[in-house]
Amino acid sequence: MKRLFCVLLACGCLPALFAGGGSQQSPRSAQNRTISSVPPGTLPVAQQPVTLKIFYQQEPQVLDFVDNKLTRYLEKQTNVKIEWDLVLSRDKTTKLNLMLATGQNRPDVYMGGMDTSLLVAYADQGAFVALDEYIEKSSKWFKDVLSEFPELRKMMTIPDGHIYALPNITNAAPNWVDARLWLNKAWLDKLGLAVPTTTEEFRSVLRAFKTRDPNGNGKADEIGLMGATNGWCTLVETFILNAFVQYPTNGTGQGRRFIVNNNKVVPIYTLDGYREGIQYMNELVKEGLLDPASFTQDTAQLKQIFEHPDYAILGAASAGGPNTIADMANSRRYRDYIALPPLKGPKGIQYSVWNPYGFFNNPTAWVISSACTNPETAFRFADYFYSREISMFGRLGEPGTDYIPNPVGKKAVDGGQALFEAVLVYGSEQKSHWQNRNPYYNFFDNKGVASSDPYTLQDLLWNAMLSYRKFTPPDENCLPPLIHTVDEAREMNDINVALLQYVDETRVKWITSGGADRDWSAYLRELDSIGLKRVTEITQAAYDRFMKAK
Repeated sequence: MKRLFCVLLACGCLPALFAGGGSQQSPRSAQNRTISSVPPGTLPVAQQPVTLKIFYQQEPQVLDFVDNKLTRYLEKQTNVKIEWDLVLSRDKTTKLNLMLATGQNRPDVYMGGMDTSLLVAYADQGAFVALDEYIEKSSKWFKDVLSEFPELRKMMTIPDGHIYALPNITNAAPNWVDARLWLNKAWLDKLGLAVPTTTEEFRSVLRAFKTRDPNGNGKADEIGLMGATNGWCTLVETFILNAFVQYPTNGTGQGRRFIVNNNKVVPIYTLDGYREGIQYMNELVKEGLLDPASFTQDTAQLKQIFEHPDYAILGAASAGGPNTIADMANSRRYRDYIALPPLKGPKGIQYSVWNPYGFFNNPTAWVISSACTNPETAFRFADYFYSREISMFGRLGEPGTDYIPNPVGKKAVDGGQALFEAVLVYGSEQKSHWQNRNPYYNFFDNKGVASSDPYTLQDLLWNAMLSYRKFTPPDENCLPPLIHTVDEAREMNDINVALLQYVDETRVKWITSGGADRDWSAYLRELDSIGLKRVTEITQAAYDRFMKAK
C-alpha cells in the first residue's frame, strides 16, 4: 500500500497519509455473482426490500435528501431503501480517501464522482465491483445509451480492461462549443461598424471602442476586451488563439492541451500558431485594447465591470454564456451583446472550441463498492436513472408539479416539439430532486419550451451554438478523454505540476509583456528539460490504447 499512497499523494488525491494499511477485498465482478433471471428494465429492481448506503456530499440547493420527491419515488418504484451517508462538500475528499485507504466504513455506492486516478488505483486493490457483465446482462436503459454513443464504452474502460463506474451523459449541443466572446453590438451600431470576421477587423473594432466614445459619456473610459481567470470559459486567450491554432483547452486539464494529427498527439503550446496568437494578443495589450487585468481578476470582478452602474464600459468579454458575466435577473445590459462567431486569422485558421466527447460528463457518477452485498441491485437501481422518466425527474423534478410534460402546441428551443415546460427554477432551493448529481442521460436540455423573448439564456446559447458549430475542427483532431494507469498518472503528475505551471505563466507573461518571438527557442528547450517528451509519450500510449479498444 505504501507505493499506492505515494501515487495518490502525487496526484493530489490524498491530503495526508492515513494510519493503517487498508483492508480491501479481492476484486468482485458479475462473474462471481448471481445474475438475476428477472428481465432487465423490470421494476421493482429488487424482489425483496434492499437497503443501499450511498455516500455523497450535501448540496446547498437540496433542502432534504430523505424527505425528497425523487428519493420517495425511487424507493416506491424500485423496492430499494436509501440510507444516506452525507458529508459537507469541503469534507468529501478527505472522507472518501480515508474510506478507500483503510477499507473501513465503506458504503454500498459512491455517488457524484471521484478522481479517475483514485478509481484506477483502488480498482487494482479490489475496492470496486467490475460492471462489465452487469452491463451486458442486467442493463436495459444504460444499454440504450451505449447504443446511441458508440465510443462511450471505450471511454469508460480503465487500463485493466474493465468498467467500474457509470457516467453522466449530457446530449446538450450548446455546451459542446462553449468558449465564446460577447461583443457589444449596440456600440457597433452606434459607430456604424460591421460585425468583425477577421482578427484585423476585430482589432479595428476594439480601436474604435477605445477612441470614439461609444458609451457617449465624454470620457475615455471604455475597455476594449477583457476576461477573467476563473468561471465558465472566461479565459480570453481561448477565443483569440483559435484564430491561429486549434486550441481546445480552457486552461485546465492535460487532455485538452493536446490535439491529434494523423493519430499522433501534439502539445498545442509548442506550435508556431500558438506563438503567433500570443504575439497578436500582446499587440492588443500594447495598444490598450486588451486589458491585462484579464489575467489577474476573477469572474466576480469581471461581472462588476460588465454591470457598471451608470453606463456600459466594456466592449467585449469572454464567457461561456452571458449568465457568467451579467446580472441577467436584474439588468438588461446583456441584451446589447452578441456572441461573436470565431474570427479568421492571418493564415485562414478559424476554429471554435469543440469537444466531440462533450456528452461524457462525470465519468465516475456511480461506483459500486466491493463492500456492497447486493451489487446487482445497486447496478439495476443505477440503470433506472438512465430512463427518460428518471433522467427528467432528476433534473426537473416531479412531472405535473415541477414541470409540465409534453406541453401541447409549444415549440422547443431547438425548433421541435417541446418535451417540457419548467415550473421549478433549476438551482433554487428545493426537495424535488438531487440537483442532477445522480447518474443520468440528459437528452432534453434543448427541448424546453422556447420563450417569446429571444434573450433568454437557452435561446442565446442555442443560437450561439448554431453559429459556432460551423467552425469546429474535425473530430479526429480532438483528443478523447483518456484514463491512465497508476504508474502513468504518477509520472504525469510528477512532471505536469512544473510543466503546466511554466506553460501558463509564460503565456501570460508573453501576452502582457511581450517576448514570445525572442524567447521561443529557450522556451522549447525548457519544456524539454522539464519533461515534455515523456508527457507526450505517456499521452500517446493512452491514446493508442483508446484507439485499439473495442
